Amino acid sequence: MSAAGEMADEQLLSRLLVVRHGESVAMAEGIVGGPKGCRGLTDRGHAQAAALRDRFAAGREPQVHFVYTSPLPRARETTDIVLPALGGGERDNLDVRIHDDLEEMRLGPIDGMTWEAARQQFAFVRSDGQPYTPVVPGGESRAGFRHRVAQVLNDIAASHPGATVFVGCHGGIVSAAMAMAFGIPPAQPGVGVVTAVTSITELELLDGDNGLLDGDKGRRWQVRRFNDAAHLTAVEAA
Repeated sequence: MSAAGEMADEQLLSRLLVVRHGESVAMAEGIVGGPKGCRGLTDRGHAQAAALRDRFAAGREPQVHFVYTSPLPRARETTDIVLPALGGGERDNLDVRIHDDLEEMRLGPIDGMTWEAARQQFAFVRSDGQPYTPVVPGGESRAGFRHRVAQVLNDIAASHPGATVFVGCHGGIVSAAMAMAFGIPPAQPGVGVVTAVTSITELELLDGDNGLLDGDKGRRWQVRRFNDAAHLTAVEAA
């Protein structure tokens, strides 16, 4: 069977639009931006989120049926700015669901510190060699973080069959989502690309298992696009 024929045999179960937040104050100031350190978006971050909103408002993106966001202010602000353009502009029909497990990697005691001070005071663990050891004492390991992300994305997809879901989150979440989709083990780094602010990564959960033939693919994640930030051209030129 051709590749096109195989694709036609697969059923789209759910679509996730995984969106990184705009430029944050924590990014601009070199702060570890967990619950204590995150103070929302910069003015530039607001402009980037507005450009993403205009992109959805132009009607060239899939209509969104459900909206989720990380609890951290930079992700929530980005999602709130884009929200009026989602769901075909029918904002009243879309409730923003805050999910704690969409938070960026949890780094425990260094939250709110500058990255420079954190590196001076703590010994960071290299995840390549020790993926199951917390990156810093009291924080998450790479393996634990990736497991959390895979679990929450699969739970969201399972909760909304046949729907398109907007997921406002973080660069680490996008990287972990790509590792999930490509089956990259915890001992290996991710895709090796810095995720652009307000970029769209589109994931599809497919089901190709008809229960009749050997070699069926079963359920799998497909990356439809990654790190799409075409809407930032005008903002970056300003």
